[in-house]
Amino acid sequence: MKLIHLLLEEEKAIQFKKPDFAFEWEEAKRYPEFEAMGKEDWIKIAQKGFITKYSEIKDVLKNVDLDFKGLEEPKKDRFKSAIETGEIELPIAVKFSDQDYDLVAGNTRLSGLVALEMDPSLWIVNL
Repeated sequence: MKLIHLLLEEEKAIQFKKPDFAFEWEEAKRYPEFEAMGKEDWIKIAQKGFITKYSEIKDVLKNVDLDFKGLEEPKKDRFKSAIETGEIELPIAVKFSDQDYDLVAGNTRLSGLVALEMDPSLWIVNL
């Protein structure tokens, strides 16, 4: 991770991009609400989402494992490659209520960014 710290001396080096909702369908359909609506409607609803900082919802965000060191090596390697390119896709969370969020996709990205002592942005799908 020392290499990554050097790459991130300036936080502006990282560009966050909108998630690929079609690709993340496999993750989204684990939720009965999304599976029932189907892929096309998932994409439509997800595209209407908004961005917030992790720190704003971390106390009510479930389904998160921030143990980056404990992740499988291929996942960590993909994250490190993304950091080196300077482009990270936003993790996706679903908002069920003001006190109930769940991480849908991007646990590796989120845990890696938090391990780098960043307060990453997340894409929020509002139900």
